[in-house]
Amino acid sequence: MKSNITPEAIRVVAFDCDGVMFDTEETNRIYYNTILDRFGMPPLSDEQFRYVHMATVSQALAYLFEGRVDLSEVRAATAAFDYASLIPHMKIEPDLIRVLTALSPRCKRAVATNRSNTIDAVLTFYGLSDLFELVVTSQTVAHPKPAPDQLHSIMDHFKVSAHEILYIGDSSTDQLAAQAAGVPFVAFGNPDLPADAHMEHLKEIPLLLGLPME
Repeated sequence: MKSNITPEAIRVVAFDCDGVMFDTEETNRIYYNTILDRFGMPPLSDEQFRYVHMATVSQALAYLFEGRVDLSEVRAATAAFDYASLIPHMKIEPDLIRVLTALSPRCKRAVATNRSNTIDAVLTFYGLSDLFELVVTSQTVAHPKPAPDQLHSIMDHFKVSAHEILYIGDSSTDQLAAQAAGVPFVAFGNPDLPADAHMEHLKEIPLLLGLPME
């Protein structure tokens, strides 16, 4: 794929959460397996996990339970779930804080995630709240990824064009959202994903943009 990244033009760097800022595989498995067990269903298969890991909670619950269990009962169970107990199980990506610090003041920093109401608690727990100027979730736009709504929202907020945003994601959902929005896309930890650039470490972002990192 021909790269659409013009490093000197980038004014906003947006990050997906799960799989980019954090390794959340263990957390998500615990969460969904607990709900499945509550309704007498077996743990996630690998195929099911791949889907729920990049879906919204609503999409994941429909995928796992629709036609098997009353979804209103499932939603009630998830509403009562103490998600805060899982946040310490999330593994923050090495260098994330250093990278976010290096991006400022040249670049604004944003989160574009299909998480819903849990992201604020996650950012607060890990001391990241003040390192992002904007957080966009599945609840703050009409359509979650792979629709481009979250990236459009970021463009509107910062009054920038598509080529001035760099989006870091790890899934086809992220790639399709970036493609639909016309935003340059970096595939993180996923060398098989079509992208303008591929990275295995977040510290490669400042290098790409020509920014020093302490």
